[in-house]
Amino acid sequence: MKRKGLDMNKFADWQVGNDYEVIKLLGQGSYGAVASAIHKPTGTKVAIKQMKGVFEDEVDCKRILREIAILKSLKNRFVVGLFDLIEPTDTKNFDTIYLVLQLAESDLKKVIKSAIYLEQKHISTVVYNLLCGLQYIHSANIIHRDLKPANILINEDCTVRLADFGLSRSMNGVDS
Repeated sequence: MKRKGLDMNKFADWQVGNDYEVIKLLGQGSYGAVASAIHKPTGTKVAIKQMKGVFEDEVDCKRILREIAILKSLKNRFVVGLFDLIEPTDTKNFDTIYLVLQLAESDLKKVIKSAIYLEQKHISTVVYNLLCGLQYIHSANIIHRDLKPANILINEDCTVRLADFGLSRSMNGVDS
């Protein structure tokens, strides 16, 4: 039996500085982990994406840099916003990067697997918002390349934000 308060330090290894308080783990994958957090100076709820071992593999390193560059360039209500890149405490010896992103209530994968019943108007709104997001990133010459329900963030009001641009590519310079 776990005693209350025993996992108070489960985010002790998250080096997010004094401005953020990590609250709850939202998901994990091969890239790292995402947790909800609070930006203490403003009280804003955010998501923090922790990516470990960023320099272990050259391909992964390039993917992370590409994702950051793409997120910095895309500014649209249908794309998850990048708020901050947390500076490492030791800028000469670090292997973990923290991205501070817009927080969404869920993702489409969780909604599909849940017992939530979506009416036709909800489905239509979600699909329309998803298509608007795709139209925007395509107009910015970006191809997502990893579009799946887990990378489509969704809120209760059916607003949608595209996320996880690690496999994305720019179409600039590509012959059709």
